[in-house]
Amino acid sequence: MMMKQQDEGLEMLGQSAERLSKISMGIHEELGHQNKMLDEMDEDLDTATQNLSLVTRKTKELIQKSGGKRNFIIIVVLSIVMIILFFLVLYT
Repeated sequence: MMMKQQDEGLEMLGQSAERLSKISMGIHEELGHQNKMLDEMDEDLDTATQNLSLVTRKTKELIQKSGGKRNFIIIVVLSIVMIILFFLVLYT
């Protein structure tokens, strides 16, 4: 009787260990996929950062070539005024 209970206990323990093994393999695979996605995202972020740096540098060069910040601000303000006037004409 006692041996039968021990055998049943060991059988249940073996089944639990097998389930735990399957679960841990699933977790391992999922972590592998997530690490791959993180690596891809890191590469994309590096590319975006490089592109943003390039655009920022080109914008600074353009501002300097066009007469500095003063002329750039004038252009932005006039563009905003033009947009406002356009909407006023459109909706009146």
